[in-house]
Amino acid sequence: MKKLKLWLTGLLLIQLLLAVILVWNTQWEARKNLPKPLLSINWETVDKLSITDKHNSVTLIQSDDKDWIIDGNQLPAKTDDVTLFLNTLKRLQTSWPVATSSNSHKRFEVSPEKFLRHIEVYSNGNLIGELFFGSSSGLRQTHTRRSGDDNVYDVPLGTVDIHASSHKWFDTSLLATGEASVLKGPDYNLKRTGAFWEFNRTGPSIFLGSSGHGKINQEAVDGLAAVFNQLTVLQPAETPDISESNIEKIKLEVTDSSNNWTYLFVRAKGKHYVKRNDRDNFFLLGKETYEKITTIRQADLKKKSKLPGTLLNEET
Repeated sequence: MKKLKLWLTGLLLIQLLLAVILVWNTQWEARKNLPKPLLSINWETVDKLSITDKHNSVTLIQSDDKDWIIDGNQLPAKTDDVTLFLNTLKRLQTSWPVATSSNSHKRFEVSPEKFLRHIEVYSNGNLIGELFFGSSSGLRQTHTRRSGDDNVYDVPLGTVDIHASSHKWFDTSLLATGEASVLKGPDYNLKRTGAFWEFNRTGPSIFLGSSGHGKINQEAVDGLAAVFNQLTVLQPAETPDISESNIEKIKLEVTDSSNNWTYLFVRAKGKHYVKRNDRDNFFLLGKETYEKITTIRQADLKKKSKLPGTLLNEET
């Protein structure tokens, strides 16, 4: 009987020990798989980002003044968009892996040979983070793997939101002005004095529209200035052939608080272009925006009053 008690007591101790080991192992596994940053890096030092898909690749570089530019053409990127994307990557966390074997990488499309998006993050010329994004597991959910890690995770970021085309990052407002103080067009020369516009009667342009100067339509001029202030282009373009005589070419000048800008607007072969004196590139422009600017003449910027049978300029 005594031996039986000892045996049962030993068996109970073994069961208790196994239970403790099982609980500890379960807690250890749980702690091991607690959410952690997908990339444990110092995001404040990131100064270069490369994104690649099956057909495209773009590299974004931070300039000395902390703005982002597109490597290759040195055109400005949308800095706010780059910052937002980096913050999105920063918030990505690991979870329970959906796979832990390297044999699964091609199946989930997160291998160096087969991927949907490949992201490289740099700091001071050093590669500090690398991610492969592959097949979708649901709406805005993607299988993801860190370089050097066999685990495949499911993260809340869709590949449609990871742009490998420079066009998606290009700052389309790069030719916009600040608040304009001078507008010079084909037959008008206007300057802002305080909150109001007036004819700029200084210099050689005093003769522009000198016949029958009317009263300025402040709202119309403000509208024209606003088009330049909100000017957006579509994308960089090949330089159009402007040597032909039938090509429409219109030059305008805009002065704001920082500079005097000279714009060249071109209509050629059904396309609309714009170029500014501070850049070598031509850019495609939407037809509506092009016409809002190039069709304006001095008569459109003056108030008009109706007299019986005639529409006459209201004299100052």
